[in-house]
Amino acid sequence: MFFSLSNPILFSIILTLAIMGVIYVYYIHIIIPLQKKHLQETENLKLKNAQLMALFSELDPEPLFRFNHSGEIILTNTSGQKLFPQRNVLGSLITDLFPPLKKFDYTKCIEEGLTYTFYYELENSHYDVTIKGVSEMQFGQIYCNDITKRKLIEEELIESRKKLRELSNYLQRIQEEEKQKLMREIHDNLGQILSSIKYKLETFITSGNFPTEDKKTLGELIAYLNLAYSEIKNLTYNLKPKILEDLGLIPALRDLCEQISNQSGIKGTFNSFGEDGNINTELEINLFRLSQEALNNIVKHSEAKEFSIQLTIDEEYLRLIIEDDGVGFNLKQVEKEQISSKSMGLINMQERVLAFNGELIIESSPGEGTEIMVEIPLTEANEKNKSIDS
Repeated sequence: MFFSLSNPILFSIILTLAIMGVIYVYYIHIIIPLQKKHLQETENLKLKNAQLMALFSELDPEPLFRFNHSGEIILTNTSGQKLFPQRNVLGSLITDLFPPLKKFDYTKCIEEGLTYTFYYELENSHYDVTIKGVSEMQFGQIYCNDITKRKLIEEELIESRKKLRELSNYLQRIQEEEKQKLMREIHDNLGQILSSIKYKLETFITSGNFPTEDKKTLGELIAYLNLAYSEIKNLTYNLKPKILEDLGLIPALRDLCEQISNQSGIKGTFNSFGEDGNINTELEINLFRLSQEALNNIVKHSEAKEFSIQLTIDEEYLRLIIEDDGVGFNLKQVEKEQISSKSMGLINMQERVLAFNGELIIESSPGEGTEIMVEIPLTEANEKNKSIDS
């Protein structure tokens, strides 16, 4: 009875075996061939990709190198071989061709598909080098982008800027010398003439009997002479304050702060830390001119109620900070306006600082006041001054 087809247990076993047989036949004759076909197509696609990459490598006008997990060059193009004409590139190690890659992890680059870039100079040529791991193909490639022309243009531009800066510094130096000559001419000649006229008029008044109206007129003339002499003193101060030449930067800036405060009615404070004995004359003049420019801008444009100057000097650096509580301004907008109007205020300040390898930072925004920060490396500034004097 068990082996009868009417037995449901036997029927279930036979049906199960039949289904398993069909599945096995389907897997053997359909699934496995499809998997093999897919793997073969994948391998063929990789092969085609490799062939295309090799073809593009050959056609690439820039040097290209392919390397394996050991860092060994397994392929290069014509440009790559020409880059190292004295050696056989194939079979060489990357480190032999590019010494900066001595500690480079080739395996990690390939397995994780990482990208690295670095600058490399070979003889008279300059390259931007990119290393890219190709994890799907289990190799890495090095692309060399020739930037020699760009580098030469950059160097020419840097040299041009350097010469312009030297010219600007030279012109400022000449201007200061001319200002000093003019100051002496005005003070020694015109000032003496006015003093003599005033003395003679005063002597003339005290020695003679004049009507009241004549004395009044002569008194007015003396007052005008005093005003003219005062204007000459202000003019010679602006050309070059004698206090800067005689006593140095700290007293000159303190005097400038007091003078601007008295003339404008804006409360000004000055603080200094350190000594100015190791500051050369050239730097003193430029920092004084920069401070003059900054304070004049405060008086003309800031609507400030207070301003301050802080000078800090140590063995290595000089730091100058000028700030106010005025209306502030949009720095980019002002720079554009100065360029269009050919005004050189901010540019001159920048050039004065750059001439001594320093840094100028201006922070301002509408309604927030303005802060000007200057930092000068004193060692470089003093060396520069020695070279100029020589």
